[in-house]
Amino acid sequence: MVYAKFDDGFADHTKHKGLSDGAFRLHVSGILHCSRWLTDGHIVADDIPDLMRRTYKPRYLAELVERGIWLELMPGALYEVRDYLQWNDSRAKVEARRKAQRDRLAKWRSENGKGDHDEQN
Repeated sequence: MVYAKFDDGFADHTKHKGLSDGAFRLHVSGILHCSRWLTDGHIVADDIPDLMRRTYKPRYLAELVERGIWLELMPGALYEVRDYLQWNDSRAKVEARRKAQRDRLAKWRSENGKGDHDEQN
């Protein structure tokens, strides 16, 4: 499982102050989306309405882009959450951590009879 990281002053940061409730929610939902799917902060435009399902309005996206919180990499096709990788782990780092965990578990299992402790009873 991957966790998105938010500073405890996130909501009060000057770049977020003054955002409409909808734009703020879209921004948070976008960060969570990037973390869940390991996109390194990139969001495909077609996925954006699904981030807020019933309440999404294109003006929320426009507000984030106008404020420079989201960058439009390919107009109408691809966006980037600015500074996402400053606060959150990259796909490469998450995958390396997962591999290290798998390797540790495999080693432990090979050294400890695959974790089957019922043999002692």
